Amino acid sequence: MEENEQTIVPTVMDRLLNKLSWMTVEWHQQQLAATARRHATDVSEKVRDAKADSYTKGREAGDQEGYERGVEEGRREGRLLERAEQAEAARIRAQAEARRRQKEAAERARWLVDEKPIGIDGRMADEIRRDVVARTGQDARPKQWEMILSNDPATYVVAGAGSGKSTSLVLRVIALNLYRGIDRRHISVFTFTRESRRDFIAKLQKRMSQWGEDLSLDEARGIVRTFHSMVLRMARSSIDPSLPVLELLDKEKDGPVRDIDVDNLLAVGADPLSDEKDGVSTPADAAFVANEGAASDDGEQRRAPTERDRFLREAYEKAFTTDPEFATAIAAIYRRSLYQTRRSKEDVKKSLFDLVTEHDAVFSAQVEKVWREKIAPAAWPMAGITPVVEPVQLSSAKKHLFHVHGYVAELGAYVILGGAEYFKGMISGSQPLGMLVNSKRKLLAAYSEKPIVWIDTVDELAELNTLLTWQKAYLQKRVTVPMFKWIAPGDRKRKPVLDTFYELAQFVENLGLPVARTLSLAAEGAKAAGLTAPEQLLAQAVSRFWPRFESQLEERGVWTFSQLFAHFSEDRPQNFESVPTFVLGAMQHLLIDEFQDISPQIVKWVRGCQRELVKRGLGGSLTCVGDDWQSIYGWRGSSPDFFVRFKDHFPAVSHGYVKLEENFRSSDHILRCAESVLVGVPGMEWKTCEAMSEWADERTPVLVHETDDKLPYDALRKLLASEVKRTGATQDDPILVLARSARGHYELSSKSRRTAWGKAVKFMTFHAAKGLEARSVVLLQDCAYASVNPLKNFLYGHAGLGSYDAAQHAEARRLAYVGITRAMERCYWFARKEPGGALASIPMGRPFVARCDTEGNPANQVVLPL
Repeated sequence: MEENEQTIVPTVMDRLLNKLSWMTVEWHQQQLAATARRHATDVSEKVRDAKADSYTKGREAGDQEGYERGVEEGRREGRLLERAEQAEAARIRAQAEARRRQKEAAERARWLVDEKPIGIDGRMADEIRRDVVARTGQDARPKQWEMILSNDPATYVVAGAGSGKSTSLVLRVIALNLYRGIDRRHISVFTFTRESRRDFIAKLQKRMSQWGEDLSLDEARGIVRTFHSMVLRMARSSIDPSLPVLELLDKEKDGPVRDIDVDNLLAVGADPLSDEKDGVSTPADAAFVANEGAASDDGEQRRAPTERDRFLREAYEKAFTTDPEFATAIAAIYRRSLYQTRRSKEDVKKSLFDLVTEHDAVFSAQVEKVWREKIAPAAWPMAGITPVVEPVQLSSAKKHLFHVHGYVAELGAYVILGGAEYFKGMISGSQPLGMLVNSKRKLLAAYSEKPIVWIDTVDELAELNTLLTWQKAYLQKRVTVPMFKWIAPGDRKRKPVLDTFYELAQFVENLGLPVARTLSLAAEGAKAAGLTAPEQLLAQAVSRFWPRFESQLEERGVWTFSQLFAHFSEDRPQNFESVPTFVLGAMQHLLIDEFQDISPQIVKWVRGCQRELVKRGLGGSLTCVGDDWQSIYGWRGSSPDFFVRFKDHFPAVSHGYVKLEENFRSSDHILRCAESVLVGVPGMEWKTCEAMSEWADERTPVLVHETDDKLPYDALRKLLASEVKRTGATQDDPILVLARSARGHYELSSKSRRTAWGKAVKFMTFHAAKGLEARSVVLLQDCAYASVNPLKNFLYGHAGLGSYDAAQHAEARRLAYVGITRAMERCYWFARKEPGGALASIPMGRPFVARCDTEGNPANQVVLPL
């Protein structure tokens, strides 16, 4: 076997070796290359597999590491973002806080009182309540206590008629002084009328004595002041101790006037639409005029020339002789001064046309004959007046022709002779001649579109002659300064031209506006403002006259009260710097009564004073009491807006608001009737007063007697005598007789001094009676506004107060409300109903009102007992 095996091996080897013979180098290289390729492929696959495996593992490891690193980075960035957001939020909060503080600072800068409450806490309030009951024997009503104890630095009180506001105001002074510990030298009470000031002083002295305080009259007058008395004190303490004031010059001829003796010069006077004849032709004359003044036999007031008149005349003469434009305006006004005043067409019924046109030809000729032969034979016919024979058409709306007595070419006006008083007892046809004359005058005043000079007296005829003579001289360039009377636009009575200039300027100043610049705007924009030709002339004349008047005053070192209020105004804060703190400090705690009648000029003064006190760190408190229902002085520039929007005009950290609706004066019937005249009056916050007086259940309604023309004065005398006897009226507790004007009660007041009742009947105007009361009140004349006054509409609008005409329509109704609510038990109203008047607004079918006969007895009812 071994041998065989050894034999085989070589054989295999031999065969292999035999094959090597055909193997070449090339083939061998190919085999080596193939093997290398296989090896490379194997290696590449293994490398690829290794790479893939390592990538996967690396990625997993990298992902893990990246995740961990990302999480950490994210946390770090999140922390940074959070810090940024927190910083931004903090910045926003800081900005908001800065804005809030800035806003608070701005608001605080506007505040006119202290930023803290007054300091009347609950314990103090309880003590005051207990003491008031113990010392006076009376307790206030809950709402009155709210007013007395108000802890807000600014409080406004809506106090209805007869709500006991004066008593509450007195107790508030006691609360501030005797309990809160505020020095009386830092408390001031501003009242509106002379009567209300006297009443308040007496009540304050009486109440103080009940607390054991002896308050002298001078000290009381130093607390209970008027706006004018305080501004005078400020002026004489900071400008000149002996500073002369125009309105006081006449009084100071007998010696200096103390500031505490100066009454409110805006309180007395008359609505120019009321035909007022109270001896107070302007507010300036009112300072020391008691009640209605003295009247002449014809009811016309007479007063001696004043220093104010002298200054006005000097300025007028200088302006007329040196200012051609002013002279031209005066000449135009003078030519119009005798024109008949227009009246409402609503006053004229168709029957009046028929009556006048039927008799016109006959009675016109009859009237002229009497004038020519008896009344003024030496003056009529008059040179310069062309006779007119044929009747003329005076209205394009009516085709009726009317007889006139002449035509004046220089005036562009027809002349008609009247004078009904001259024709008493005379008949024309079947009609009383005087009645026909009056009817024609009334008709033409409403419908004539042509200027008419209506002559009723010999004096008026003489005035016409004077005018024609002056006109001729003026055209010939002969300078003579005309002094005349006229009925200014928006007025109803003839006044000296200088008085009308002064009154218009005062109206503008009361509105807080500059006179010359404002009236120049009105005159220049007359067309846009809708001014009538007379209004444009008036605005133009006063705008040129007023600077002359102010220059006259400045040359003499004389001020007016209006100038003082303008000097110490919020518009001129620098002027307060010289006012001593002991003077200004008297207004630190200020209480103002009748606030609804405040004017824009006074508001600016009050705000200026209060802001200066805050600036000096003496901010105090402000309490304003009023009733927008009793706002009746808009005709001289006042507005209830400052009371209605008290929060806007007198900013404070907090405002107290109290509404007194309980009436402790009048019967329920009187209150309901008074409220009825206000139904439909816009812009008022409605309230219903509750009758709480001893007369609350009195069943006598308000008694109304409407007349066609003249009031029944003989019957009224009997009624007054009866009421004096029934009520036991005395001089200290009189019956009130109120009229729109002194002329309205002249027939009674001029002769009543010789009657049995003496001074037990007090005659006043509606305006002057505000704040007073009487058991029985008799009202004379309706309360109505029938005018259109574009000039005052412009001025009112320029002051931001809206429409003057709209305000006056509402004010006429409020005036009636004031008149009715003076009555406690009974109220009688005798008047001729005027279109749009308050009398027409009373619902006669209601139980609180009834018609009565001329003696005051309800129609178809049992006569009232004495």
